[in-house]
Amino acid sequence: MKLKKIIATTLIMGFISASFISCEDYLDVNENPNYPTDATLQTLLPSVGATTIAQIGLNGALIGTLWMQHATQGNSTNQYNSLANYNITVSSYNAFWSNAYANTLQDIKILLTIAEEENAWNYWLIAKVLEAYNYHFLTDLYGDIPFTEALQASEFPYPKYDDSKTVVYPGIIAMLDEAIAKESQAKANSNPPMGNEDYYFRGDISKWVAFAKSLKLKVLMRDFEANKSQISSIVEAGGLLEDDCAMTAFEDATNKGNPFYEYNIRQLNTVENVRACHTFTEFLIEANDPRIEQYYELTNYAKQQIAAGEAVTLREMYGGLPCGTKPSTTEGDEDAVPLIKSSRYLQAYDDPAYLMNNAEVAFMKAEAYARMGDKAKAKAAYDNGVTKAFARWGYDASSFIASGGVYAFKDASTNEMVKCILTQKWVASAKANSWDAFFDRNRTGYPEISKVEKVRVSNITEGLMPGYELGTLVDPGSTELQPGAFPRRMLVPQGSSAYNPNAPETKGLTEPMWWHKQ
Repeated sequence: MKLKKIIATTLIMGFISASFISCEDYLDVNENPNYPTDATLQTLLPSVGATTIAQIGLNGALIGTLWMQHATQGNSTNQYNSLANYNITVSSYNAFWSNAYANTLQDIKILLTIAEEENAWNYWLIAKVLEAYNYHFLTDLYGDIPFTEALQASEFPYPKYDDSKTVVYPGIIAMLDEAIAKESQAKANSNPPMGNEDYYFRGDISKWVAFAKSLKLKVLMRDFEANKSQISSIVEAGGLLEDDCAMTAFEDATNKGNPFYEYNIRQLNTVENVRACHTFTEFLIEANDPRIEQYYELTNYAKQQIAAGEAVTLREMYGGLPCGTKPSTTEGDEDAVPLIKSSRYLQAYDDPAYLMNNAEVAFMKAEAYARMGDKAKAKAAYDNGVTKAFARWGYDASSFIASGGVYAFKDASTNEMVKCILTQKWVASAKANSWDAFFDRNRTGYPEISKVEKVRVSNITEGLMPGYELGTLVDPGSTELQPGAFPRRMLVPQGSSAYNPNAPETKGLTEPMWWHKQ
């Protein structure tokens, strides 16, 4: 099967079976209507790779982009109102759950069995890492999940929900350790060759092992104090990911592009749904950060002025909207933001869809060193993270991280170091791992949530609202949650919570998980 044909087939399956806006019946975690009848290593691995990214690259990108205020719902459309207002229910947003349990994890189970039978340890290692990744994403979103009894329909028709802290996370670590231990066997010449079947590293086992080690570090960082010794060993040993783990084999054709682009741009009847947000635009403008041109389109006002030979300011080139409100689009109305003066969120069919990026790994190391009190190593890793985050877009970060630079490392205290690191990690997550910034905010408290509901005094008058600090998220004001509240999790789908007698009591959207900063 050709690479692009496999991509199209699996991405379509991901969109249809786990649509972001779907309220269709829950697909039981022990059933998969899409089981291939002639499964092979060469067909299953591409399927697993694509379905893993299908919802992370769509719904994960949406949640991260809107909730972490890189962008917001456009003021002339309504597609993502419920997401922007935190109106999440047990009957919606079920895509992560159903896609993972009904498609990806089922296919991984088959792939692992075939790989063991054929001694294809290169395929086995990749499948095991992707298995760990999918369970990691599920437990980070939902907390307690079916784990030890999942995918065993005949024995466990109603799988129990395992405790996230004591069962699921240790189980994920065990999976990653198993994969890492198979490195030499996976590199053996007797393994079947692999290339395009692997969408992420084209069969490079060394990179998969580096990814596994980096994912292990990420999971351990959920409880730093308890895992301090292991974390120290991992960061000191090295061998972590130096490359982006991203799917890039997209095509400019229906259902063959980046998942977020496919849904938001190609499939909807407007391109105005996602627009720049003051929270992020004002931060970037104040820092004169060149990456702003990679995140947003020029405003139509700026395009007209430039075409007429007129000068425009950076703020006129990239205009934002306030998060949580939808100002009028009519020129002249109080606080109006006409479409001509706000920027669309910049998207392309070939945007990479990430599982992890190299800047993220550097920032994880920086945070680990900061918490261990090693300022010098924390600074080196931080500088490396900012450098890589700039280099992703072809820019040089040297002047930004130099002494006196706007992004120079701050090390007066552990909290100041962590805040500095997590702020730049938040910036770097835009159009990359934006959903991971959502996890980080809940884990660390950074970016902090301001008590101020607006970034700017108004959309007409320049200047920040009194008390607002750049780099903090605004309280979006009137939402489905209490003032100042922020989502902490996704809700377990009604189909599981209502029909599986082992399902725990439904937890509220704002209830923290065991690893969240209270």
